[in-house]
Amino acid sequence: MAGWRAVVPIKQGHLGKSRLAPLFAAEERDRIVHRMARHVLATLSGVAALDTVTVLSPRPFAGWDGPWHRDLGRGLNAELAAWRAERGDARIVVIHADLPMLGAGDVAMLVQMAAARGMALAHDRAGAGTNAVAIADGRDFEFCFGADSCQRHLAQDPGMGIVARAGLMDDIDTPADVTAFCALGGAI
Repeated sequence: MAGWRAVVPIKQGHLGKSRLAPLFAAEERDRIVHRMARHVLATLSGVAALDTVTVLSPRPFAGWDGPWHRDLGRGLNAELAAWRAERGDARIVVIHADLPMLGAGDVAMLVQMAAARGMALAHDRAGAGTNAVAIADGRDFEFCFGADSCQRHLAQDPGMGIVARAGLMDDIDTPADVTAFCALGGAI
């Protein structure tokens, strides 16, 4: 059976990490986005189960020479649905670019659980947002990233696997996330 195809949505420019504006100017937020995304992409590139890793963004991502899918500005969920539709029944992983502690073992666990259960997700530290989704087949699934996405995703398939690992849960969205990450010894 073919391997998994991963996509990493990256919001670049002045819109990236806008909730961090109380702490960082736009240029600094863009630098933070790039640093975290490079980490996530490098981590995914080392996961044997992944055949391809694609960046989903409005423009090519600096320093990434892998596949790129243009974000046409329809909104994250519509963009992901279009990307998935182009891949048919392929096994896919959607993983966000703001996971500075992501490790290859985290991703391996996500795809293993999805292979066993058909689907798996990783929620954020609060259990409200979704940081990654893996779908092992062509089943119907509506991406619902945004506020309270975890519950909306789980409602579609209550039997899907849930992966709760720090590398997948500890995202950087808010000033409180920055404080928690730095308390763990991380540097922004």
